[in-house]
Amino acid sequence: MVGKLTKFEKDWDTENVLNLIEKLRIVSNETTVKRDKLFDENVIKFLFSNEKETKIFVHYTKDEGIARKIFEEGFKFVDSFEKTAEQIINDTVDLTYKHNIRKYYGKYIIVICISNNIYDHYDNEIKKLNKHFAQVEQMLTEIPPCFNDNQDEVFTLSKRFIKGYVNYETGVIELNRGFNPNFNSEKFNQNLERVRSAN
Repeated sequence: MVGKLTKFEKDWDTENVLNLIEKLRIVSNETTVKRDKLFDENVIKFLFSNEKETKIFVHYTKDEGIARKIFEEGFKFVDSFEKTAEQIINDTVDLTYKHNIRKYYGKYIIVICISNNIYDHYDNEIKKLNKHFAQVEQMLTEIPPCFNDNQDEVFTLSKRFIKGYVNYETGVIELNRGFNPNFNSEKFNQNLERVRSAN
């Protein structure tokens, strides 16, 4: 617009200027600039309060109903956990980069925390099995995997690992009362046995 103004301003009459002002007024009324609250102190504290003891992952969604459903049912993912969840660390540059890539998926950030002890235990067990197709998050499910319409295997990470979610536009945080990053279930060991016996 600045380029157009400087190029054509000598040819403009009052009507051209008034038309431009009207267009700018309409645009400013329709567009609301939303401040990102991800880096507010309380949100950062929520994200990283247990950073030394856990691995922290985030997943973005547009629908608050889906965020609440994840509280109730666990986090569903197809084949690979990393396709829809991103590990984060308490580093401003790293968090800014990952947030800017994923924020267009929705304003609700699901926060997933898994104790380092639990994560490392199942990671080591998988390495002993030498089963390269298996992932730690696939072991941390209480519900047996199923197949969707595309014949992709669907896993459900236990709802106990869901810390909560935050609306990064408003800074409102919702905590999951059932959150327990140290949760360990006999079903996790059963999942390992299933992998062990797989060809």
